[in-house]
Amino acid sequence: MDKFKYKIIKINGKKFIFKLDLNPITNDYDYHIYIRHLVTPEQAVSAFFTKTTDVYNAEYNRQELYSESLNIVVFYKELSPDILIITAFFEGGLNG
Repeated sequence: MDKFKYKIIKINGKKFIFKLDLNPITNDYDYHIYIRHLVTPEQAVSAFFTKTTDVYNAEYNRQELYSESLNIVVFYKELSPDILIITAFFEGGLNG
């Protein structure tokens, strides 16, 4: 069995890569962001395209965006031209 599993969603010419985790309830693989934070891949991608702010976090070597319209924070890494979604969660803003 593979140690890590990923799923790719292609939208607007970009590939969004999502990590899958084993869901302890269903015993099937599901999106990490959904199991941990109840954010769907579609919501995370929508947040990417409707971002209000997008900052680079040098300490963790990742981008951190916030979509005010969706109230979602997304941590991601650009793997040009692909996007690796690290995590996504409902928040209230990166600065408050």
